[in-house]
Amino acid sequence: MADEGMIDLIRDRAMLHTLYAPPAGAFSIVDVPRLPFAVWDGEGPPEQSSISTAIRNLYTAIYPIRREARERMGKSFVEPPVELLYWADDMREFSTGHRENWRWRAQITLPVWVNAKRLEESAAEMRQELRLAPTLRWEALAEGKCVQSLHVGQTDDLPVILERLYSEYLPQEGLEPSGPYHEIYLDDWSRVSPIKRKIILRQPVRTRPT
Repeated sequence: MADEGMIDLIRDRAMLHTLYAPPAGAFSIVDVPRLPFAVWDGEGPPEQSSISTAIRNLYTAIYPIRREARERMGKSFVEPPVELLYWADDMREFSTGHRENWRWRAQITLPVWVNAKRLEESAAEMRQELRLAPTLRWEALAEGKCVQSLHVGQTDDLPVILERLYSEYLPQEGLEPSGPYHEIYLDDWSRVSPIKRKIILRQPVRTRPT
């Protein structure tokens, strides 16, 4: 049964477009509603190997849910994107690239009919493939007001964009960060050239005190 407090992105295509198809190369403000996620908490700095393992385990753990979603939706089914959340005691660490001071987690949006119990059942079904006790959890997040931008290109470009976000755009708009910084990966990187990768950068914000 769906949580009545959540937006069903399968039915609300306008909201889906707003959240996952922002304008490229420009910052825009969006109100992110409460959404359910399968979450895998990272350990240590966000090294590529540990992130890749977390993403692989997440997709494996929710495979039964994806299979059920595909049966329910048929051709309308779309693989949900991976989202990586980063935070640090000093948010300026994002533009300086000092990743050793970052903390992180990986998450994937779930259908609204998936609750914590259904996620546990899905992970239990895949326990043999995971080869370890799943450490994922269900969490509903309502990030509220966020600034986001679509970047098409290599990840090497991201520090420059983040420097512009934190040092120019947010101060000019009277805003400041109020939660973990996001990167949402819209493509399967094994199939897309690095210069054509699409990444949404999203930062929850609040009004800066005067």
